[in-house]
Amino acid sequence: MKKLFVFIVLILMPIMLGMGSLSESDSPEKIPVTKEKFGATFIDQMDVITECTGVSINGKTFIEGTKGNGLYTIAFKEISDIIFVQKAEKLSGMVRLINDERVEMVLKKDHKAYGKTKYGTFQIMLTKLSRMRVNAQPEMDSSKKGQ
Repeated sequence: MKKLFVFIVLILMPIMLGMGSLSESDSPEKIPVTKEKFGATFIDQMDVITECTGVSINGKTFIEGTKGNGLYTIAFKEISDIIFVQKAEKLSGMVRLINDERVEMVLKKDHKAYGKTKYGTFQIMLTKLSRMRVNAQPEMDSSKKGQ
């Protein structure tokens, strides 16, 4: 019985470990789809400007960060732009709200921004950005209206 168990584990282990590569979350063709559709202009550390629609950060239409011991979220509809600043081991986000208030938060370095360009998809680590400018108010996804 013990040999059978070991045999089954040895057979299943490579299959289960290999399933992680089946995830499409890092696929360059696939980006997260959100209910609200925001546009944004991204400027990376090399001053390359990219205009996008259907923008999200880790599949969400808000930015998340910490101030002190608290976890904060700010919806894209409240944001004018974000300046990303790498300070030692921390990534800070200087968020300018549409009412012109400013909020500084420590962001997660492993988060990615996603969007669609006129010629394909766009993905970038927040650590590679210098600025994100949120454009206008969102459009609702027509396939999700009325839900």
